[in-house]
Amino acid sequence: MAEALIFHYREQHTLLCRANPVIKFLAVLILCLVLIKASLAGVLLITLVLLIGAGMQRLPITHYKRELRFFALLMILILVTEYLAQQDILQAITAALRFFCIILCGMLIADATAPDDLARALGSLLDRIPFVHGAVVASTIELTLSILPLIFDASLEVVTARKARLERRRNPYTAITSLASAIFSLLLDKAQELSLALEARNFDPARKRPALPYSISDLILFILTLLVAVGSLVV
Repeated sequence: MAEALIFHYREQHTLLCRANPVIKFLAVLILCLVLIKASLAGVLLITLVLLIGAGMQRLPITHYKRELRFFALLMILILVTEYLAQQDILQAITAALRFFCIILCGMLIADATAPDDLARALGSLLDRIPFVHGAVVASTIELTLSILPLIFDASLEVVTARKARLERRRNPYTAITSLASAIFSLLLDKAQELSLALEARNFDPARKRPALPYSISDLILFILTLLVAVGSLVV
């Protein structure tokens, strides 16, 4: 299997994919708030549940090697700095696991939520707020989420092309500057292609879209989230 790219949507027929994006973001918000107060046992419970969810979602974590290196480095830095500050290995492990859970939540949401579905769900919800144009705000969020994966795409393309050309630069400053410049240039090209594609489709950010209905999957996901949240605070 070719290397997959992190934070990309994959269409699947799973519970998480069928759930309404509003419920999914609400579930993530609840878990993140619980992570702040939960003990090590509670954080371990949330971590276990998220790993089970990643398995049910068939999240190709082993194919995210390139992107996960960065998050792994941050997790190690959190572990070390927290231990040096608190002189408590359990608190350091808890802080590192909290960071891991937040990243895993983001990966699950990105993997199971199409930007268009998110815009449809948020647009109808935000329209109920006075003086807020829900369709415009939702379209802005949709475009932002569509552009973010381009960063990983461009980075992978540039690095792969340079490896194919056997390019090696001994000066670290020159190497980083050249790499960043190439990635930024490719990002501009991809952004222009996206802009032209939107114009060709007569994209109108103010156009209202039909709202996504709620289903039994949303109720199941919400109840499971509440059970996990309560269990994490009790243990």
